[in-house]
Amino acid sequence: MNGLPVIQFGLTAADMDSCARCVWSGDKRATTGLLAAYRHDGEPLPVVGQRGVVRDGRNRDIAIIETTKVEIRPYDEVDAEFAAIEGEGDKSLVHWQRVHWEYLGHECARIGVSLSPKLEVVLEYFTVVRRCRDDFDAGD
Repeated sequence: MNGLPVIQFGLTAADMDSCARCVWSGDKRATTGLLAAYRHDGEPLPVVGQRGVVRDGRNRDIAIIETTKVEIRPYDEVDAEFAAIEGEGDKSLVHWQRVHWEYLGHECARIGVSLSPKLEVVLEYFTVVRRCRDDFDAGD
């Protein structure tokens, strides 16, 4: 959409749909990435003001988001406040830790680094600047 970078949250189409729904509804206002993966992939870190289009698991445009804040912390220093802002599942730190440990494990295996609670993660906060759909119906 208008040359914006495409963003899909999650490892599976079902995860992407779930996360896209949370973005569309306003529950998900942050995301987490592995700092080592950014470096490995030669991908620049997100910057405040950067925009992207969120797509669901079927590659449909869901919303345009804009980065509002970026932090780097060790995985084991991410707190309940951030987990709630990330807005997935029951928004608890326990849920955040479970799903992100799986995600980070996948990323570590992909780039050949060891999974550790001390791994640095990129915490990207964002806001929805425009919804690309009037509703979010996973069946259409």
